[in-house]
Amino acid sequence: MDLMEALRTRRAIREFTAEPVGDDLIKELIAAAILAPSSSNLQPWGFAVVLGGERLHALGTEAKSYAAAHLATDSPLHAHAVDPTFEIFHGAAALIVICAVNSETQSAEDCCLAGENLMLAAHAKGLGTCWIGLSRPWLNAPATKTELGIPAGWHPVAPIILGHRKTLPAPTAREKTIVLWCR
Repeated sequence: MDLMEALRTRRAIREFTAEPVGDDLIKELIAAAILAPSSSNLQPWGFAVVLGGERLHALGTEAKSYAAAHLATDSPLHAHAVDPTFEIFHGAAALIVICAVNSETQSAEDCCLAGENLMLAAHAKGLGTCWIGLSRPWLNAPATKTELGIPAGWHPVAPIILGHRKTLPAPTAREKTIVLWCR
């Protein structure tokens, strides 16, 4: 797939088939992620991979409960956290959590760059992804890190679900972009 085509056609996917994603394919996507640039070439990322729709469903229940307890009730995201029908991980086969492995200033941004690489590579392979920001505070909780085996010094930045998409949604309209030329 051509890069510009991938940029134009990648979407946040929230409907997946039950088909698992193989370890080799996940390793290939992580290899694409680590091609991202990083400040001072620190490559400050680590990857925690959680597999299995049933496991993700159970973890999603925990994540929603955490979000419901910690979000302001007037937050638009709170409605999702308390909705019993809302699946935070959308039935995906895998969750890849890109973590900053240090506290350097740019490490979180570097992990975001790695996340975009991973999502574009997955799209090029015909897979779907979605960045699940609502789960990030829960993933950073010490108890969650212990449960998942994420080292205490790692900082989850980019929780990305992955799976075989049911459909590719139509593009959403983009707002008018403001460009300020500072010459």
